[in-house]
Amino acid sequence: MTKGRLKKLRALAREAEHLQCQYDDLVCFPKELVADTYNDYGTGHPHVKLASGHGDAAYPALRQKLYGKLREIQAEVAFLEGWLDSVEDPEMRDILRLLYAGGLTQEQAAEELGYSVITIKRRLKAFWEKNDY
Repeated sequence: MTKGRLKKLRALAREAEHLQCQYDDLVCFPKELVADTYNDYGTGHPHVKLASGHGDAAYPALRQKLYGKLREIQAEVAFLEGWLDSVEDPEMRDILRLLYAGGLTQEQAAEELGYSVITIKRRLKAFWEKNDY
């Protein structure tokens, strides 16, 4: 595990939510709006008219693409969450969750847990050095 990969956890979770909403919208409304113009000669002179309707040519491919990306992101989020669960020290696990899953700063995490900022920094440094991440 690298810090950079873990830092992406929160952003990936948000991206998965957005992709799920887009995917759900496509499933509920599987048609695209199409429009074109034509000349109407009903009065003897050409009048431009607009024709519009629904098609669905591109939607299956788009749905499949969104579904694939969504599953890929969900797998990464599940892996990162599982890795956080595997951290043996409960206090360190709590610190990591607050920082990487919760998006708090070190100062906010220190306040939340009742530690000094220096303690948080030292514990993080020791953890990353000990685990060769």
